Amino acid sequence: MNRIKRTLAAVAGLTMLATVLTAAPASAWTRVAGHCVGDRVDRCVSIRQNSTGTVYVRGSVSDDSSRPGDYVVRIVETDITMTKDWTNPPSVTFYPVKRNFPYEDVSDALATPAFDLSCGTDVVGSAKLQWKPKSGGSVETGWVHVSATVC
Repeated sequence: MNRIKRTLAAVAGLTMLATVLTAAPASAWTRVAGHCVGDRVDRCVSIRQNSTGTVYVRGSVSDDSSRPGDYVVRIVETDITMTKDWTNPPSVTFYPVKRNFPYEDVSDALATPAFDLSCGTDVVGSAKLQWKPKSGGSVETGWVHVSATVC
């Protein structure tokens, strides 16, 4: 009886592993638009879409690779704003994702949930990022924005 249970558990485990391994690869997402700023700290936001029209926004921040180790960084908010219909008033959906995690040594990223959108939907992505010198000092905060019409 124990042998049957172990065999069933092994089959279930392999089935779960196969499901995870056959999930859609990251390359299934296309970067529709992106914007990066910064000279000491790279601050970016991008809008990504897959072939079915599902869209999400990803914010990221990283210590500049030309002088690594100078800054600690974190992302505190990533927003997606979707405007589907420009009637009066327009149909606007705003979805913020906020967090207050400790600073990271090299990089940090935060994505919104994904939304199924119809062609012609206007999307604005925003990311609020923070960084400070690793040796101590004041915190700097910045926003990065990007927009696109998806389809």
